[in-house]
Amino acid sequence: MIILNGRIKTSPEDVRALAADLVAGVARTRKEDGCIEYGFALEDAEAGTILVIERWRDQASLDTHLATPEIAELFGKWGGRFEAQVRMFDASNERGMGE
Repeated sequence: MIILNGRIKTSPEDVRALAADLVAGVARTRKEDGCIEYGFALEDAEAGTILVIERWRDQASLDTHLATPEIAELFGKWGGRFEAQVRMFDASNERGMGE
């Protein structure tokens, strides 16, 4: 499993519009093959930060997602206006809390 976790940082003036554009693609992305979890949340409007959490079955699923026209459009619109402070992890031995 691939996990992406962190923050997206943009200007306080742009953060709500960027968050709205990111959230607009959540329902569609959650239907993609290999998507386990996908979400964004406005963390701090004054600081311009948005939380990111993604879980993908494997790298191939994530690569397919990143190659979609919707992601290209998003980067075309917002490219250069945000900083992704997101880390990617390979995970194994998934289990619930307390297991």
